[in-house]
Amino acid sequence: MKKIEAALHDALEKKFNLVLWAVIFLATIFLRSFVEQVLALSAPTTSAETIVNFLQNFYFFLLAILLLWLLLSVLLSVRPQKLTYLLTFAVVLILAPSLIDMLQNHGQIYWSFYLLSDPKLLFRQYITIFGNLPSGIVYFGTRIVFVAAVLVLAFFVWLATKKIWKAVLGAIVAYSLLFSMGAFPSLFYYAYVFVFGPGRLSDIRSFTIAGFFGAPEKIFGVVFPSFGYTLAYKLDYVYFLCLLLLLAVLFWRGSRKKFLAVVKNLRLPQIVFHAGLFFIGMGLGFLRYPNNFQPDFFSILAVLVLLASVFLSWIASVVVNDIYDLEVDRISNPDRPLPSGVFAQTDYVQFGWICFFLAVFGGLSVGPIFAVFLAVYQALAWVYSAPPMRLKKFPVIATFISAVTLLMILFLGYVLVSDGQTIHTLSSSIILLLLITYTISLPIKDFKDLAGDRAGGLWTWPVILGEKKARLLVAVSLFVSYILSVFFLGNLRLFWWALLFGTLTYLVVNSEKTKPRQLFWRVLVLVAAYGIILVKIVFL
Repeated sequence: MKKIEAALHDALEKKFNLVLWAVIFLATIFLRSFVEQVLALSAPTTSAETIVNFLQNFYFFLLAILLLWLLLSVLLSVRPQKLTYLLTFAVVLILAPSLIDMLQNHGQIYWSFYLLSDPKLLFRQYITIFGNLPSGIVYFGTRIVFVAAVLVLAFFVWLATKKIWKAVLGAIVAYSLLFSMGAFPSLFYYAYVFVFGPGRLSDIRSFTIAGFFGAPEKIFGVVFPSFGYTLAYKLDYVYFLCLLLLLAVLFWRGSRKKFLAVVKNLRLPQIVFHAGLFFIGMGLGFLRYPNNFQPDFFSILAVLVLLASVFLSWIASVVVNDIYDLEVDRISNPDRPLPSGVFAQTDYVQFGWICFFLAVFGGLSVGPIFAVFLAVYQALAWVYSAPPMRLKKFPVIATFISAVTLLMILFLGYVLVSDGQTIHTLSSSIILLLLITYTISLPIKDFKDLAGDRAGGLWTWPVILGEKKARLLVAVSLFVSYILSVFFLGNLRLFWWALLFGTLTYLVVNSEKTKPRQLFWRVLVLVAAYGIILVKIVFL
């Protein structure tokens, strides 16, 4: 027993790289998918079904492990990061249910499904440890692993604290959490009915839950091709958002100082700008495909998933920029996570990779094309900020790359709504207008970093021309952008509005009373106001 206690103590003290843990987890999920779809005796699946099955395994087991991670952190009164090495071994349990089923059933895997039950039946299943199951649904390997995980967790809690009540509490809560994962569609539907209705909880039946998740309706312009996997496909939306919330809680519990440093470093104007581009893309899609405007519950969830993925992509690009702009930020932005010393560089790199992969997985949850756009966004952000290319050093080229990067976000919104997930029906005039406008106008973001960029050898317009002349150049560029919108969109009714807002923007940018850090917000407000008028005149 003393050797086990010593091993547990060593595991709690041993540092382990979070990215390496994530790689081990992903590798295990790939292995489980390989076992289920290649080694086991099962019907072949389409590529779309394979992706959804992989994502289901990824979200389900990651959420289960993170819930137990948080529980252990609370019971043992330790920070979550101290449990990283210990919970690496929990990942192995992911493979166990499939392997046990194959041994028991001569190569076949039992059809383990979610519990779709009315509240009374679900309670009986809870107190009987997955008893009272409908015919055709068998939990064999899953039940063994769940019970084993609960017992092992209780044993470790007792070993670490020497308190029986904590071990018993840990076992009860761990079982409840794992049972809730198995019954998640039912519990989620109960909550949905309670909040939104219609009907009462007592009226819920298994088929109403199955119908809620399994109905094969379109998600705006996206049609999932497999009826049998529709429930899993829609659950992925909910799982992704729950995963982000749980990771935020763990991050907060692990280090409030780092959590707050990341929140302060989000750069709210850029977040608003990215969200605006996404919704502009959706708006253009609705104008082209008006029949796809059907904002039901899961369509709204799809929007939230993609918005969260966009924000994560932005955060990941900020991490890359911060790492390679460290010397610049020591002068211009000393309160950012790296120059302030809140993050060590290795920890910040890990955080960036986690945001990157979460963004791609979020896009993949809606469809492969969305993951591709987000991956391209990250690739462009990399060549913009990182050596050896580091294109942000070169004026015009830097803003052109930024413009193309921002177009990826607009494309995401458009593709969500378009039939067949294509951008080829989006007007080339609009694409060209935005590309030119962003290329000549984006230097507005460089004024606040003038001192640091000059010291770091970055050739932005404020560095080359000085602040006063650069303000004049950007002010003229923004004015020209307004006027260009009249001709690219072919509507002369916009002219006086473009002249008015172009003049106001010119005056704001060129005024010495407007501080560099105020520029982006003030221009963003004027552009948004003009955009509303533009949509009303040109499209409505």
